[in-house]
Amino acid sequence: MKKIVGWLLLTIGVLLIIWGIWSSYEIFTAKKLPYEIFKAQETQEVSLEQEEGSPEEQMQQVIKEQLGEMLPSGFLPKLFNLIAWSVFVGILVFAAGKISILGINLLK
Repeated sequence: MKKIVGWLLLTIGVLLIIWGIWSSYEIFTAKKLPYEIFKAQETQEVSLEQEEGSPEEQMQQVIKEQLGEMLPSGFLPKLFNLIAWSVFVGILVFAAGKISILGINLLK
């Protein structure tokens, strides 16, 4: 009975590791979209053209415009989704490895 449970745990652990790695491969090669945990909020651009304003406010406006040109829209949510997926798969592989080790210990 211990051998059957050991093989079962070993198989489940290896299959979880393979699934996690395969899903990551598909996501990072753009064959599949990453799971959307963080969503981009749709913002409306409002131009505030003020002839009078403090230099600090004008400088902040210029910095916002320049950053908007450098980073494409939706870049940060995509980055955060990929980081979240990577952390999840790391935890999954670690847990599946522990399950496999339990199976190997039962086989001994």
